[in-house]
Amino acid sequence: MHTLPPITRTLQNWLRSLARAAAWGAGLSVAGLALGAGIQACSSDSKDATSGKRVVLHTRVAVDDVATAKFASAVGWNITLTKALVSAGPFYYFDGAPPLVLREEHKGWQYAARLLGLGLAHAHPGHYQAGNAMGQMLESASIDLLDGAFDLPNGEGVTGTYRSARFTFAAPAGSGSGSLDGHVALTEGKAEKDGEPPRFFRAFADLDAIEKSASQAHIEGCEFTEVDVEDDGTVTATVNPKIWFDLVDFAGADEGSADAPAEFPDDSQPQIAFVLGVTQLSAYKFRYSSP
Repeated sequence: MHTLPPITRTLQNWLRSLARAAAWGAGLSVAGLALGAGIQACSSDSKDATSGKRVVLHTRVAVDDVATAKFASAVGWNITLTKALVSAGPFYYFDGAPPLVLREEHKGWQYAARLLGLGLAHAHPGHYQAGNAMGQMLESASIDLLDGAFDLPNGEGVTGTYRSARFTFAAPAGSGSGSLDGHVALTEGKAEKDGEPPRFFRAFADLDAIEKSASQAHIEGCEFTEVDVEDDGTVTATVNPKIWFDLVDFAGADEGSADAPAEFPDDSQPQIAFVLGVTQLSAYKFRYSSP
């Protein structure tokens, strides 16, 4: 078994503070938005472009195709997922443009990567102004991402331009909640790298851990492919678990076996990096399609 030197408490706190600061900065831009009231206030039966009209937004969750086969992480591990579950809460949509995602220029994340023993920076949001509330879907659900697209209850919105979204996590609910064992993100699979024994892993993130990096477990400023919504349609939220693993160095994980995958050790590099990956806005993208 290969392990990395333990990460110090100071490093853990620094990483969490960095992520909280990013989430807080995004949260300030949407504080005080009353989504339901906002949607009702700007909706009417009129087709006047300045007021908007109500639309029904059929809603579904899908997994990015990259996660359905073996994929390479940003730190050189080849990962195959056999399980990927998520407990999603309400979704909200806005007309504000999503933040810029910088991979090489954000010094804070470069420093974080170096402290984690990784030679790259990870995607991180710039300044974000959510703007006007355009739509929402308010139900929670436990979703098996590898089992095909999952239909959620209908949401509602108003006509206009959609540019960004908020993805939220919630305590497990619904028919599939038992499979999550109380976690809000749960994966199993195999990680491989030349010169290393394979790692059979079970990785998870809990709601309280996510809330330390993302205020209220809200992932703010997700990309919503820009579109002028004029009528009822479908909003698809696509989850990309590859992003969850991009900074996970499995050298710090136990080997496990196919029959008994190993959980990441508490406060280890893999566990901290996985939770941070789950909170990355680039892991969640939204798009609208007309009937």
